[in-house]
Amino acid sequence: MGTETIATEHMVSAIRSVGHEPLWVVSRNSQYAATFAGDLDIPNATDDLERVWADREVRFVYVSATRERRSFHIAAAAEAGKHILCDGPISNECEEAARLVALCHDRKVTLAVHHIARASSVHQTMKRLIRDGHIGQIHSIVVARGGAFHPSPNRRDQFANLEGDIFFDAAIEDVDLARFLTDAEPHRVTGLSKPRQAEPQHLAFVLSMDDGCIFQAHESFLTAEIEDTVMIAGSKGSLTASGTLYGRGSGTLTRRIGGKNELIPIRDKDVHVAAIQDFVTGLHGRPTWLSTGADSVANLAAIQSVMASIRAGRVIDVKQ
Repeated sequence: MGTETIATEHMVSAIRSVGHEPLWVVSRNSQYAATFAGDLDIPNATDDLERVWADREVRFVYVSATRERRSFHIAAAAEAGKHILCDGPISNECEEAARLVALCHDRKVTLAVHHIARASSVHQTMKRLIRDGHIGQIHSIVVARGGAFHPSPNRRDQFANLEGDIFFDAAIEDVDLARFLTDAEPHRVTGLSKPRQAEPQHLAFVLSMDDGCIFQAHESFLTAEIEDTVMIAGSKGSLTASGTLYGRGSGTLTRRIGGKNELIPIRDKDVHVAAIQDFVTGLHGRPTWLSTGADSVANLAAIQSVMASIRAGRVIDVKQ
């Protein structure tokens, strides 16, 4: 569902790589749907969802629509009893996301959310090392990224000049990653932005997690490009990942213990293939590491609290 970005094409290949076959392309514009289906050798294209739901071969859907349209597609698929993998976030609003989660629960369908940072083999290795106690108790996490916003490569050029939303195109990935790595929830937040009011392009915020860890994030569309960094500091050592936040390659992971650096070997894997593998294997239970609909609700609550903190100019409690 949705034909906007080149990333959607990667997901089609990923679906085929795990032994499933895309059956339908759905778009509000039937011409776009037909063109996409023809380019990727998908047998059916439509702007009518009822035709899709009538096909008994359809088991799950992948939603790659714009954020404003994701809730419509998720609700329609849930009502039809189809499992759902959706690009994150699933909505712009925490309350709407919560309603979607409740609907999927009532219809007994899986709602999984594809955040590229979670799919990184480096970040998954970091989580394993943290869980196994390699760097001791976690005290701080720092994420830094900067450079001009580059929208996802698009099949059509009418969206080429869109400006990014620093909260929903960048910061929400940071929040999801922090929650994934620590299994902790944001408790309090403070944020600063430039400009302070509408459509900021430069953002810094701090989350106090409920396990005592402090998470700091720097996101900017104004600075010159910097190498993205994820640093985790523990009582026994630290882990630093570089070049991992854009899904362009595996990046690198360094462990520092006792004043010495060690480069951790990483087996590279495609983030889209990793996501669809976890989704498909989790259809009879729940995915092992993919973000869920409930994770999206928590992520959105944290982001809305960051925005509220910026407006108020003070520390805000995160609404759970």
